Amino acid sequence: MSRMAGNSSTVKSASSIRALLYLFYAIPVLFILGLGGYFAYNRLSGGLPIREIFARPFATVSLAGLTANLFTQGGALRASGNDVFIEFRDARGNLANVGAVTFELGLSMPGTVMHSIGKVMPTATPGRYRTTIQPMLAGTWTAKITIAGPRGDAAASLPVTVMP
Repeated sequence: MSRMAGNSSTVKSASSIRALLYLFYAIPVLFILGLGGYFAYNRLSGGLPIREIFARPFATVSLAGLTANLFTQGGALRASGNDVFIEFRDARGNLANVGAVTFELGLSMPGTVMHSIGKVMPTATPGRYRTTIQPMLAGTWTAKITIAGPRGDAAASLPVTVMP
């Protein structure tokens, strides 16, 4: 009789270990399936939320016979992080492709100069470019835009205010 009782506890122990192993393997699989479903839902439903860019430029500067308009969310640069859109327009108001663009912010303080540089990428629309910039400090910075391409090489600087 005692032999049978020992076998039943061994069987119960083995089945509980087997159940724990199934659970151990099922949890990561369920997590991956859930994560994949989340990304699929976002892709099919139009993607992640898009930041609304202000309709009026927060800064405008002329260079190489073109007007460069700078846009961002809320109409002003923030110290935390900014998506900045730069568009170049010719004298007739048409978008103009300028080739390579650089955008840099500089802040002069006693004994030091801070820089915030964003990599500028062209968008799907020729003449419009996008960068992300994170100045980290509020104040009056100097923005420098440089172009190099079919319209020649040019640079322009302008003061911009970074809000806290």
